[in-house]
Amino acid sequence: MTIAVPTWRNQVSPVLDEAENFTVVEFKGGKQVKSVLINLAGKSQMERIRQLEAIGADVILCGAVSNYYYNLVSARNIKLIPWLRGNVSTVLDAFLSNGLEHKRFIMPGCRRRRRMCRRFGQINKRKE
Repeated sequence: MTIAVPTWRNQVSPVLDEAENFTVVEFKGGKQVKSVLINLAGKSQMERIRQLEAIGADVILCGAVSNYYYNLVSARNIKLIPWLRGNVSTVLDAFLSNGLEHKRFIMPGCRRRRRMCRRFGQINKRKE
């Protein structure tokens, strides 16, 4: 499995649509085998998605995302888990241990948009 995380200062980037750097981590047998930081600055949103698809991203863990970008990613059959925050390695560990439900990983304000946050969570759970 290959996981991409839009990254800003070792944190999950607050907005996927504007992210230029991605930490891409490959796991085999539950163990990390490769981790690289890629820069996609200057590329369109579609080019960024194509690049992530080309490197084999199965999952994107991210912060806020527009409906437009969400639909672009979903059309490529890449699982998208939005509305996350925190240190990239901590979020990756939480994902691998099914611990992303903890409130420390949920973006501030997500409680006010509970329906939208739940909607994305339900969509992602159906794809598993």
